[in-house]
Amino acid sequence: MRSTRHLHWTFTLLTAAALTACGGGGGDSPTVQASESASVINLSVDLAEAAPSNLVAHPSFHTAAVDLAEPDNGPAPHRALALSGVATRGLTRERLDDALRPRALASNNGEATPMASSTAMTVYTPAQIRAAYGQPALPPSTTGLTAAQAAQLGAGQTIYIVNAKHDPNIAAELAAFNAKFGLPTCSNRTLAANASLPLAAASTTSCELVVAYSSSAGALTATAPAYDSGWATEIALDVQWAHATAPLARLVLIEAPDAGVSSLSKAVALANKMGAGVVSMSFGAAEGSWVSSYDSNFATAGMSYLAATGDDGAAVSWPSVSTKVVAVGGTTLTYTGSGARSESTWTGTGGGTSAYVALPSYQSGTIGGYAKRAVADVAFNADPNSGQYVALIAQGSTTTRWVSAGGTSLATPQWAGLLAVANAMRAASSKALLGQPHSALYQQIGAVPTQYSAVFKDVSTGSNGSCTACAAKTGYDTPTGWGTPNVSALWTSLSGATTTTASGTTTTTPAPTSGPTLTTTSLSGTAGKALSATIGYSAPGASSLSIGITGAAPGMGFSGSSSGIALNWANPVAGRTNLVITLKDNLGQTSTGNVTVTINTP
Repeated sequence: MRSTRHLHWTFTLLTAAALTACGGGGGDSPTVQASESASVINLSVDLAEAAPSNLVAHPSFHTAAVDLAEPDNGPAPHRALALSGVATRGLTRERLDDALRPRALASNNGEATPMASSTAMTVYTPAQIRAAYGQPALPPSTTGLTAAQAAQLGAGQTIYIVNAKHDPNIAAELAAFNAKFGLPTCSNRTLAANASLPLAAASTTSCELVVAYSSSAGALTATAPAYDSGWATEIALDVQWAHATAPLARLVLIEAPDAGVSSLSKAVALANKMGAGVVSMSFGAAEGSWVSSYDSNFATAGMSYLAATGDDGAAVSWPSVSTKVVAVGGTTLTYTGSGARSESTWTGTGGGTSAYVALPSYQSGTIGGYAKRAVADVAFNADPNSGQYVALIAQGSTTTRWVSAGGTSLATPQWAGLLAVANAMRAASSKALLGQPHSALYQQIGAVPTQYSAVFKDVSTGSNGSCTACAAKTGYDTPTGWGTPNVSALWTSLSGATTTTASGTTTTTPAPTSGPTLTTTSLSGTAGKALSATIGYSAPGASSLSIGITGAAPGMGFSGSSSGIALNWANPVAGRTNLVITLKDNLGQTSTGNVTVTINTP
């Protein structure tokens, strides 16, 4: 089965080519020729195979094998001993109880508890995670905040959390989490099947949880998906930690009817219809030649997309492999509750080099030694034994139980929250939303030593496998990308706004303001001799680009790539042609320039 995407290019009157000039992507766009007889040319291109119909994605969470008491919410992280020999991947509360039951029965019967090896573990609260990563402490109240203070809590922004199946207790779990850790409360509602899209603007003063059910066709439906304890655990940790990171952002939970790649991708497409925001995807399926056929779901203006790299060690998965998605890897965090954090690569984190996806331009200019798309891009705490509290309520129950969650699925919603706050800070300064932030992460930050050292903690120890590239190293590496964020500096770099750190200091870094520009203004050739040339452009901070061309002479052929616009003219005619080229990037910045093509007489 093959899936066809249609690219529509219009020349002479206007040429619009969706190019990933700074966001990378597939190969060159198709060549289209101008002619006197046709002002509009439509071209259909079969780009990639669709995913197999039976391919499913899996949630990327882990939980530590330990029965946690209710959090004490003290200043220091809670330390405990977790059972060894119990698989933590996808460990639900029910499975954990099953693992603990034999020891509990033996103890209740007065028998000696069977010996079992144990692992020292730590579990962190939202306040401790915020402090560890340099995120400003939460204010005692969200009443009376200034616009700048509300922006640092994500006010006015939307985080879309895409998952499969149904968690019937998500609102109650979030309420328990908020009550325990002093987070802002959230109103909640279920989106009606006939709800008007896009959604109304998010509140700038309060949090809202909106639950939406997606049909297999990607439409709103009133029918909730079936319950699944594993996906319900994933949903709970995604919602709670996105909220802990951006407490005033609107949370839209989109539940797909099943875990098929098709259903999940259509749930993402539904998010695109709801309005600009940040999409968090804590799931993955093994990559294949089909992955690029879903890239159109990750290309909506004003949207940022993030996905977990997976929890199987060195491996590459969809959707994190997409060049339009921020791939989030995982670390093991060590933090005492004060002072600086230390981190190493979590052994379970995904990451590696794609076998199918071309190296995007934002990577080719900033990291070396990779032939194709490298993941991860960034990282965050993900080890369940340096885990973070999550409140769970089983189906049919009202009792809140606590687990120590991890996995790159825990890292992903927190990065989504960080980008939502950056968007709020940009909005407060009347700037466009980030959209796809890859160029900012790689070129504005990673490639600039002073910015890199300020914005990221370089994780240079540990590995996620035995291969040479599996080991973390100084600078970029596939297990952890650029590393983990120093949050206040990250926000400052991405927004250009002033942020207040936990210590009370402030910093300001101007955000890039220059839009896309042509770097070629003239070309020349000889009549009767085929002309092949490239019209160059620059698009700093952008991850995608639309190009419009007018004034093309008959017979001129154009194709686009991340390196420029290729002009091919098989039989040029003597004279001068003035091309007017309009560039519009995904940040909403537009420029128009002229390229003069002079064809000389032999």
